[in-house]
Amino acid sequence: MYIDWYSEKMEKQKKSLGSVPSSYKIWKDLVTETQYFISDEMYNHIYAIGIEKIKQYKKQGNLEALEQFFFNNKENDESILFPELPYLMPNTSKCARLCDYVCFRTACLYALKYESIKNNHDIEAQKRKLRIQGLTWGFINDSEESEKVPELEQIEQFLKGARESKNCLLKNNIDFVKGGAIKIKQYYLETNKIPEIRGASIRLDTINNEKIPKLISKAHIKECLIYSGGGKMMGIFPAGTGEDICKDLELLVEQDTITAQSNFCSCSYKLEELFCNYKKTIQETDLILEERQNIRWNFRIEPQAELKDEKKELFPKGYRYIKGNRKEFCTSCRNRYAVAEYVNQQSEERMCQSCLYKRLIGGKNAKHTIYQRYREYINLNYHEQILDNGDTYNTLEDIAENGFIGVVYGDANNMSRQINQLESFMMMRYFSEVTLDTVTEIVFETLYHNLGNKLSFEIIALGGDDIFLIVPGKHAYNIACEIGERFDEKFCNKSTGENKMTMSMGVCITHDNLPVQYSFGITQELLKSAKQKAWEEQQKGTIDWMVIENEFAGNVDLEYRRKGQEDKPISTLRPYTWEQAKAIKVFVKQIEKEKTLAFQLRQSWYQHTQKESELFYEYQISRRDESNIPEALKQLAKVLNAKAIKHNIEYQNCLYSPWLDIIEIWDYMEGLE
Repeated sequence: MYIDWYSEKMEKQKKSLGSVPSSYKIWKDLVTETQYFISDEMYNHIYAIGIEKIKQYKKQGNLEALEQFFFNNKENDESILFPELPYLMPNTSKCARLCDYVCFRTACLYALKYESIKNNHDIEAQKRKLRIQGLTWGFINDSEESEKVPELEQIEQFLKGARESKNCLLKNNIDFVKGGAIKIKQYYLETNKIPEIRGASIRLDTINNEKIPKLISKAHIKECLIYSGGGKMMGIFPAGTGEDICKDLELLVEQDTITAQSNFCSCSYKLEELFCNYKKTIQETDLILEERQNIRWNFRIEPQAELKDEKKELFPKGYRYIKGNRKEFCTSCRNRYAVAEYVNQQSEERMCQSCLYKRLIGGKNAKHTIYQRYREYINLNYHEQILDNGDTYNTLEDIAENGFIGVVYGDANNMSRQINQLESFMMMRYFSEVTLDTVTEIVFETLYHNLGNKLSFEIIALGGDDIFLIVPGKHAYNIACEIGERFDEKFCNKSTGENKMTMSMGVCITHDNLPVQYSFGITQELLKSAKQKAWEEQQKGTIDWMVIENEFAGNVDLEYRRKGQEDKPISTLRPYTWEQAKAIKVFVKQIEKEKTLAFQLRQSWYQHTQKESELFYEYQISRRDESNIPEALKQLAKVLNAKAIKHNIEYQNCLYSPWLDIIEIWDYMEGLE
């Protein structure tokens, strides 16, 4: 099936054809592998509208308008589709967008021309001129307005397949920089306090989305940054400048976070190598990054960056500098010596540099900043205003419902396989932007659907392939299932119905006074279990979960905790696929008035043999005038492609008892009494 790209983008409708006329443009989406088409007539129509905008902005010399048109388009007509049009290249059915091509070629042009402008007394004016050339060249063909730019002509010819030239400028060297923050979860979870966890998240997001682009724009031009997000970045720079960029980036991360670790490297290649051997380039760079990471010093215990105590904003009212302290440790992380203390009526706190920096940015006021995008998205798509009604969710106790929170950790399956199939930097830019934007939309929509106008959640990490949230315990299961199902739907190949990428989720529902580091460790084990099930099921997302109502010590050994006795049915159906998770929710809803019997059947698994338990079940059913349980069990077994035997389920030649799962999750399914 071929999907109508224009209808999907502009009309939000899915229109498909079994075959497409040869005059139509056809391509394969890089993320989902969906086969899209657009008629030549419609393509030319959108293209012509976009060209008029480019002519207008170039005539005005309005670089800012050009930049927004290509990379942050908010036009209210069909020209909004111009940057999204496919940039079609010969010998491949995959392609990036026009905006990705324009960004990449502008960066290449700058890198090739850098030697001729770096000593110019007005280098900023030269940068501006090069950027306008890169953004407009080839779109304007009028003899008066078009320019001769040999570098761009060779890039265009090279990408179109003409790769032989005696005086090829693409044989010049260029620096490729790759890297980012490492051990990010470790940085988030140095403490259990929400302001510091939130502050760590905000600091890394600010570095990725604001400070790295600003640093690169100041040193070179924005387009040198191919992408930045999820703690990682990739860019191409003039020859000989890559090492300095790496040092500046590592210094930025260290000074802004104190204890977050980063790893960047620069490699020199001929530009044509970056075109022809993209995969080889990435593999070589990743190997260097891996080697560097193995020998890097862990400075989390003794940070190298000095506290900027001369800046008064770092010490708001109540904080006092502790000079030369080598006795008292930070009361938040217990990892480092304290450099500041805060005394109020409730408590006395001593904080190290890292925790202080996190606290200063992650306090109550941060709620208004970090959720601005969430509010804007809901307002734009649901026409609803999410207002700050005075409720504060500044601690785990504030987020919890009935004393329980849910730690939700999701990770995409098969994303690395999709990334390994990419063939150029333009494709990588497209892939990273689309996955990040799509995952953000999925999480925002799910949180709004489940929590309404409440801001009772914390978004700790939100990348293209992973999700880390803290939500009210009663909503955690539904939120995780909905995020996973939406992810699988969004990243489904619309042409074939296959899931090229799926999501696995781990969910730990626990007391709000359990340390987040501990509950997250459990969630990581649950995620591993879910991903194993996803690998077995193929093309299906999965979820594994655990409810901890009573404290227990030690690491979580799922196999040990879930191992049934030899004379009894296996104790759990977990991990679930989304279909199975939905079936369990329906089953519990059907029998919600018979919780007492369900609890007795769970206890029977512990106290009786299999035969005794079956006899107990038959007795309890026979003494009731009416019970929903037998019919609900049959329906559950049917959805699971299994068979109901008494009060158990025979699934894939094994006998399972669904009652342990059901009673464990019963109180944490929204909508149940």
